[in-house]
Amino acid sequence: MELREEKSGKAVIFFLKGRLDSTSSPEVEKRILEVIGEAIKHILLDFSALDYISSAGIRILVHCHKELEKKGGEIFLVSVPKPIENVLYITGFLPYFKIFEGKTQALEALSS
Repeated sequence: MELREEKSGKAVIFFLKGRLDSTSSPEVEKRILEVIGEAIKHILLDFSALDYISSAGIRILVHCHKELEKKGGEIFLVSVPKPIENVLYITGFLPYFKIFEGKTQALEALSS
């Protein structure tokens, strides 16, 4: 799993590449929670290069969503591959997140 991040206005964008599973999830969760602890309220997760998400990956998404929700923030998912969107739908977690085709659309939604 490769994790890259960039700040864009009032949001932090995480670019995930590879597999979000039990091996990579702790590192990803730790970094996202660190950013949330820095008073960032808007997180964008770019899944364009994400190949796979396991139940462990879904768990960290939900945990980070709940932590941000406590602070009045939210997580946006960007460029979600259809198989991963289907997994989120089947597991019942898709309604937790707003999904956007690209980061430009997500950032515009934050501005409005």
